[in-house]
Amino acid sequence: MNLASIDLNLLVAFDALLSEGSVSGAAARIGLSQPAMSKRLAHLRRLFADDLFVRHADGVRPTEKALDLADPIRAALRQIQDALGGFGQFSPERSGRIFRVATTDHIAATLMPRLMPVLRSAAPRISIVLRSLHRQEIVDNLDKGSIDLAITILPDAPTTIKRAPLFHVNWLSIVSAEHPEIRDAMTLELFLKYPHLLVTHVGDLKGYIDRLLDDRGLKRTVAMSLPYALAVPAIIAQTDMICTLSANVIRLTNWPRVRSFPLPFDYFGYQETLLWHRRNDSDPGHAWLRRMLIRVSETVTS
Repeated sequence: MNLASIDLNLLVAFDALLSEGSVSGAAARIGLSQPAMSKRLAHLRRLFADDLFVRHADGVRPTEKALDLADPIRAALRQIQDALGGFGQFSPERSGRIFRVATTDHIAATLMPRLMPVLRSAAPRISIVLRSLHRQEIVDNLDKGSIDLAITILPDAPTTIKRAPLFHVNWLSIVSAEHPEIRDAMTLELFLKYPHLLVTHVGDLKGYIDRLLDDRGLKRTVAMSLPYALAVPAIIAQTDMICTLSANVIRLTNWPRVRSFPLPFDYFGYQETLLWHRRNDSDPGHAWLRRMLIRVSETVTS
């Protein structure tokens, strides 16, 4: 494909169509009329020899070809914006940017109720797309530009990834309110005696707590792991299992039919961290959102 024949505005139109899922929405996003956006879509189809976006009841949906092109085109647009000085003077009240953030459901439950009121007030047209990624996928997705930010623990990130500390995480263990033995206190003996439910995105039967126990020469039995917390209270309420989660999530959700206890051994906890690629460091919009996340994280108590 001859690069001289490609109009950069076509790639901007492609990104808008992918983000908005409709011709009219994409047109409004980049300040075009609907007929003008339709013409750009027709040009894109000729350029890539593919329909790219097919009509559907709720707008348009990307083809497999469009999905394959999405990450490279978005990464290229970000690099061009970076080379030209980012987004210039960022106005949060007028911006319609979409930010993609990789994180877990328990971090989302902790931070998003604090962040979204700020965005609705200061930047009502900005959208946040949360994605769930395995930890080992995060650097690659930040490199490609598939995500703008990640909130997780990533101690071995390369130098291309910048970071800022957010909030400290402590743990609580929950058991059924009708547990046959754990009622008034959680002892180490009881903690090791009963099976555990592990919430992890890795798809494994070992997590952070197991590493703490390994350091003490101890071992627990993990009977089940799952990648999300929504099902946890129902499972715990019906079994003799134990689940250890972020104390913030347990306090926030106020789950019925379960009791919570501190861990029966000393530990330091850990720091959740905000991660981004260094090419976005001076992007004013990106920097603004990072400041908002850091600010709301200061209200999180461990």
